[in-house]
Amino acid sequence: MEIHMEQQNIRSAEIEKQMKKIGLKIAFIMALLMSFSLSLTGNLMAEHPPEMPMIASVIGFVECFALSFVISFAIGLIVPIPKVNAALARKFHLQPRTPKVHFIESLASNLIYTPLITTAMVTFVYFVLMPAGHKPPFLPMFIHSQVICLVVAQVLIMLFVPIIIKLVLPKGAAGQRPTPPRE
Repeated sequence: MEIHMEQQNIRSAEIEKQMKKIGLKIAFIMALLMSFSLSLTGNLMAEHPPEMPMIASVIGFVECFALSFVISFAIGLIVPIPKVNAALARKFHLQPRTPKVHFIESLASNLIYTPLITTAMVTFVYFVLMPAGHKPPFLPMFIHSQVICLVVAQVLIMLFVPIIIKLVLPKGAAGQRPTPPRE
């Protein structure tokens, strides 16, 4: 009896360790995807003065990407998204693996990540990268960026989270069909 409980504890610890590794992989991939996409969105929305060399735009994109990646990955390490999703499911009595649940989980993730990332990028661009003579009013730029980035992020999260989860989860994991053995 005691040996059986010890084996269960070992298996449980191994599963928890594996789930943390999977969570890190998902957080890393999502941080790359979201940071790249939101930085690109911001760069494409920006009004570039005609005298601004292209290299300045490229450098601004790279700096925003690095900033947003650090923030996004940090959020992924700190905020337990699976626990947030489980709490939402319990609170709203949601059935797993339905389009409604996927939308709600995506929206929750979007509302946790995107406002912070967008705020950091807009503030950085406005106060560090923009030349003084070409600064539009901050608040309209900030609000416009938040709205656009929330929409872009929602679409990206809805589309890519299921794909990333399938790529990262081992074959035969929960929610996936196990590969049949070869004869």
